[in-house]
Amino acid sequence: MRRFLLITALIVLATSQMQAQSSHHPIPISRQGFHDNIDKEQAAAAKFDGKADDLVKVSEDQTTNLQVTNALIKEVDDMQQEIEDNDSLDHRLKVKYLSAIYVMVKDYNQKRARSKIDPEEAPAMVAAFRNMMHADIKGQSILPYINHLSYDASERIIESFQDNPGYKEARGQVFTKYAFNNLETVMPKLVDYLNYPGTDSVIAAVARKYPNQILTYATSYTPMATAIKRNQDPIVQQIVRIGQSPQSTRILPFIDELLAGTTTVEKLEPIVDNDYQYFRQMVKSTIALQKMKSDGQNPYGLKAMMENMQAKSLLYIRSVNDLHEEPAPVRFAIVKNFTPEELYYLIINGQEELYTSSYTNHNNAGLYDQMMLRMKPPRGDSLLMMVNFDRFKKFIAMAAGFNTLDNFLKSMAPENSNYLMQKYVQNLEKTEDLEDAVDVANSFGSIRDEKLLEFLRVEVKKNLNYVRKHNDKRGTVIYQLLSSLFETESKSENDSSKATDMAAKLQLPPINYVTFNTLESDSGRVYQQVFFYGDKDGQESYASFMTNFPSSDWRVSKNKYWTTITSLKGKPTTIYANLPTDEPADKEAISKLSEYLDENDIHPTIFIHRGHSYHINTTLDNLQSSAKIVVLGSCGGYHNLATVLEKSPEAHIISSKQVGTRFVNEPIIHSLEDQVRSGKNVDWVIMWAQLTKRFAGDARNKDLFSDYVPPHKNLGAIFIKAYKQIMKDEKK
Repeated sequence: MRRFLLITALIVLATSQMQAQSSHHPIPISRQGFHDNIDKEQAAAAKFDGKADDLVKVSEDQTTNLQVTNALIKEVDDMQQEIEDNDSLDHRLKVKYLSAIYVMVKDYNQKRARSKIDPEEAPAMVAAFRNMMHADIKGQSILPYINHLSYDASERIIESFQDNPGYKEARGQVFTKYAFNNLETVMPKLVDYLNYPGTDSVIAAVARKYPNQILTYATSYTPMATAIKRNQDPIVQQIVRIGQSPQSTRILPFIDELLAGTTTVEKLEPIVDNDYQYFRQMVKSTIALQKMKSDGQNPYGLKAMMENMQAKSLLYIRSVNDLHEEPAPVRFAIVKNFTPEELYYLIINGQEELYTSSYTNHNNAGLYDQMMLRMKPPRGDSLLMMVNFDRFKKFIAMAAGFNTLDNFLKSMAPENSNYLMQKYVQNLEKTEDLEDAVDVANSFGSIRDEKLLEFLRVEVKKNLNYVRKHNDKRGTVIYQLLSSLFETESKSENDSSKATDMAAKLQLPPINYVTFNTLESDSGRVYQQVFFYGDKDGQESYASFMTNFPSSDWRVSKNKYWTTITSLKGKPTTIYANLPTDEPADKEAISKLSEYLDENDIHPTIFIHRGHSYHINTTLDNLQSSAKIVVLGSCGGYHNLATVLEKSPEAHIISSKQVGTRFVNEPIIHSLEDQVRSGKNVDWVIMWAQLTKRFAGDARNKDLFSDYVPPHKNLGAIFIKAYKQIMKDEKK
C-alpha cells in the first residue's frame, strides 16, 4: 500500500508540474537576450570552482553549497518565470526586473572573483531582491528589505530601484553600513552623500583616524572641501588650517603638537622644507607619539607620521641601494650625519626594499653597522629605550633575517637580551593583526644560534600555557602554531620531509608542491596573468620578459592593452601580460585586461607581479581567488602576504626579502613555465634545488637569489594559512 501511495503521489506531482509548466507564458524573442544574460552569469557562478556542474561551491560545507545553489539557480529561475507570467507588467517593467536580476548575479560573481563579498551571502541577496521586487511592483518602499544585507551585497541591488519611493532612504542606509566600518575608504563615496544626515560625523571620524584624507579633500576645489570647511569639529578645523600652508602634507603628521600648542605651522614650515631636518624632526616626534601611545593616549598624527617617514626612508634607502657598486664613502654619504636612532628608523621603515649589502657588509659601512658604531656605548638595549621600543619586534625579525641578531643581543647584558627576547614572543595575541606573530614565525627559519632557539622554544611554550590557562582561544591558536612551526623547522630532515611533516601537523594541503590539475581550467588550459608597470624598470623588465618566448614554442599576439602568449608545445598554456605603457596609462591597461578576463570567464591560477613594491597594491587589487601560485617578485612583507591569502587562500607564494630583480625573477619564471608545460606537479623543493645550483656560479646574482623565499620556506605565509584554517574551523 505504501508503495502504491508513493507512486500515486509521484504521478500527481509530475502531473501538477506539467500543468504548471504548460501554464507558463512563452518568452518573446524581444526579451530572450535578457534571459540569456542571466543564464550566462548563473553558469559562471556554477563553474567558478573549475567544474562545469550544477553546484555552486562556496565552502566545504555541503549544506551551505546547496543553499547558495538553490538561491542562484532555482530561485533566480523562478523569478525569471514569475516576471514573464505576471500580466500586470508591461514589456518595459519586465525588462527592468530581468536586467536587475542580471546585475545582481553578475555583481555577485565579480565581487566573489575579487574576494569582495562573502559568497555565502547569496541566499540572503536573492531573498532580499525578491522582496524588493514585489514591493516595487506594488509601489511600496524597498527600505525594509536591506537591513540584513552587507554593504557589498546591497550597493548594486538598490540601484535597480531608483524610481522606488524608498530608494533615497535605502541608499542612505546602505551607505551608513559602509561608512563607519570602512573609514579608510569612505571618503570617495561620501561625495554622493554630502546632504545626508550624519555626513559631518563621518568626516570627523575620518579626521581622527586618517587625517591625511581630510587634508587632501580640504585643499581641493570640490563640494567636499566646502563640507569639510563648514564642519565645526576642532580636529577637522585644525586640518583645514594646516591645509592653508604650502607644506601642508609635510606638516600634517605634527597635528598632535599643533593641537597641544607646543609648535605652530609657521615654526614647522622652514624645518619641513629641508629634507634632513624634516626626517630628523619626524624621528623626534615619532618617539614622542609612541610614548603617548604607550601611556594609553591615541595620537591622531601617528599613522600619517609613519607613512611620511616610510616614504622619506625609502628615498634614502633607494639612493644607497642604487649605489651598490660604488665605494662605501660614496654609497653611504647620504646618511653620514644620521644618529643611531635615525638609522634605526631607516632600517625598520625599509624592510621591503633594503639590500643585504645596504643593511650590513664586510666594510662595516651598512646601516646596521653604522647604527651600532655610532652608539656610545654601542648597547642595543639603550637604543631601544631611546626609541621607546617602537616596532622593536620588526627590528628583531629583520636582524634575524640579516643574520645580525646574535651581534645585537651580545651588545647588551645577558639578562637584558633574555628579557628582550621574552618580550619578542610575548603578547602576540593582543595585537589587532598577525604581523608580529608572522615576524616571529619568519625569524624561526633565520636564527642559527641553537641556544637562542632553545630559549625561544621554551618561551613560546610558556606563552602557550599562559593563554590556555586564561582560555584565550586566539592566543592558543597563535602560540600552538608557532610551537608546531618551531618544532618542525628545527628537525634535521630534508626540505621535503620537513614540509610534509609541517603540512600534516598544521592540517594543511601540501606546502612543498602544487598539483598540476589544480592549475588547469575546466578546458584543460593553464591561464596566467603577469603585471608590468610603465616606469623605466617596468619597461625594461617587459622587454626582457618577452625574449623568453621563442616562436618555435610560443605564439605571441598584441592589442592596444596587453600581450597574449600561447604555448605551441606541451600542455596548453596562455599567459596574459599587460603592456607597460607610460604611467598612468599602465593602470588602464591592467584594468582593461582584468575586465576582459572577467567578461570571458577566465580565472588565471598563476599571477606574477613584475614591478617595484609601490606598485604591489595595484597587482593585489586585481588578484583573483582562483590563484594557486603567486610570484610577488618584489617584496614579501606581512601585509602583502595577508592580502594575497585573504583573496586567494590556496595560493603558494614566492616572495623576496628585498627588491626583486629581473635577473632572478626570469630564471624563476622560466623554470615555472617549464614545469607547467610539462604537465608535472610544481615541486618547490626540486625547483629550488635546481635554481640554487644555477645561481651558484653567478657571483653577481647569487646573493640576490638567496633573499627569495620559496613557498615551502615561507613560514609567515604558512602561519597565516594555518591560522585562517583553524579559525574557520572554530567558527564552524
